[in-house]
Amino acid sequence: MDKLYIQAKAFISSMQQFEKTHVNDIKLRKRLNEIKDSIQATGTYIHTKGELDFGAKLAWRNSNRCIGRHYWRNLDVFDCRTIDQPDLAFKALEDHILHAFNNGAIKSTISIFPPRDPSQKHDKIRIINHQLIRYAGFKNTNKTIIGDPNSIIFTKLLQESGWNPKNKGQFTPLPWLIQINGKTIGYNDVFQKKSQLLNEVTLEHPESDAFKNLCLKWYCIPILSDMALKIGGITYPCAPFNGWYMGTEIGARNLADESRYNLLPKIAKLFNLNTKNERSLWRDRALIELNRAVLFSFDKNNIRIGDHHNLSKQFEKFTKNEEKSKCPISGDWSWLVPPISGSQTPTFHQEYDPSVIEHTNFFYQDSPIVKMNKKKTKGTSSSCPYHLK
Repeated sequence: MDKLYIQAKAFISSMQQFEKTHVNDIKLRKRLNEIKDSIQATGTYIHTKGELDFGAKLAWRNSNRCIGRHYWRNLDVFDCRTIDQPDLAFKALEDHILHAFNNGAIKSTISIFPPRDPSQKHDKIRIINHQLIRYAGFKNTNKTIIGDPNSIIFTKLLQESGWNPKNKGQFTPLPWLIQINGKTIGYNDVFQKKSQLLNEVTLEHPESDAFKNLCLKWYCIPILSDMALKIGGITYPCAPFNGWYMGTEIGARNLADESRYNLLPKIAKLFNLNTKNERSLWRDRALIELNRAVLFSFDKNNIRIGDHHNLSKQFEKFTKNEEKSKCPISGDWSWLVPPISGSQTPTFHQEYDPSVIEHTNFFYQDSPIVKMNKKKTKGTSSSCPYHLK
């Protein structure tokens, strides 16, 4: 209880500082007393809409691993705290996608569902999907994989629940799976029903016509849906949010990592690169061509996307502005340096305070899949500073 009040006080103080509202001491003490009384009576407190709106933005601002924090004040916040029914939840998620897509001019958006109630055993609502839009991973009997290897466990769970898509391809969109009060609701194959919600970009290369033969594509909006939002010590276990892609997330990680789509060998073959000798730097050359294709294709389709050079410069501007305002800025260097041409970006040459601001931030949380799959999944260690404690 004392910890919750301390975090609430830190958040309210931060709100006053950042908003420069100059709230007089009487009003500030009154709000803090209201929070203290509520915590003592119920074990929790309720955010005003203003606090919810600013808290979501501040959580983004405090996110050590995000290079796009320069735009933290522009986050669109949807208050979904009264929603605890499946049909309304699915409708809210559809609305989120439509608003965030914005005809290609992607908007940073968050939808915040009911907070965790310490007196209840289960959360009112949880989204089990890692992202609202994500591709399936099908593991064949001969151990080959079609699609995204990162989605194998979740795909299997959906198949055990009865999902049997006609097309089990490289880019088959996953249905939504949610829990209401701890009970898993039947999957919603939303993109099969409403294909207009699935906005994708077919990848082309600016110079190679043969690149089209690879039949590659990717979805436009990265909407994280399994992280917890924490505002002033209050946890919102269901708060899907998105910015827009940085090209390297797709071209240097999702499509290139050996543990994901592992496309560099195919790209190298397409461009006749010597793959027999690592000193030919075929991986590096293939990586650049793949990333060129991603940026070219998104631009051609008028879909908002960042590149690692400009976003790094914007992040440098963000840190300088924060310093001028005498606001502490934290960061995780290993995430802020892009996966290609790192030394050519400003972030590579900087040091950042790795401290995690606990009272208001985004955190990883144990996935319901851990219990449903009866085994530990990656990234669920309570020792991780970015993991909800």
